[in-house]
Amino acid sequence: MARVFTAASARRPARGPLRAAALAAVLAAGLTACGQDAPSGPDRGRVLGAEERSVSLAVGERFTIAVRDNSSVGDRWSVATPQPDAAVAALVAEKLDLPAESKTSDGVGGTRFYTFEAKGRGTTAVTLLNCFRSYCNLPAPSEENRNMVVRNTYPVTVR
Repeated sequence: MARVFTAASARRPARGPLRAAALAAVLAAGLTACGQDAPSGPDRGRVLGAEERSVSLAVGERFTIAVRDNSSVGDRWSVATPQPDAAVAALVAEKLDLPAESKTSDGVGGTRFYTFEAKGRGTTAVTLLNCFRSYCNLPAPSEENRNMVVRNTYPVTVR
């Protein structure tokens, strides 16, 4: 039996573990790309992508975590609870950079940057959460829906 794809079926979440794994691979590829595309600068400090999951820095230095984000298709990254210890590393900026074609094309995502400043010596962790299409908010998420949630944790050491 041939499967018919409609506009409604194209918006449905991926079904089954294989499709969930494919979504995870696409998200990981996007994270890797954004780490390479985002230039390091004095205001953002060191930019971390998918390949770097920890950072060590001195008091006063900044680091930025860059993730691909496309809210038009249901992506939305946020800093998860528990929040990092603000006495060690505090969030100082969050910015979504969209490419020029996002103004003329639907479904074009960008890169979201979370910039933190090292405030004091110690260790903490920053956890970013992507609840694809709000799956984190379901009262009893199924195993399939749990596969649509991405949680990245970045240990931070300030020396």
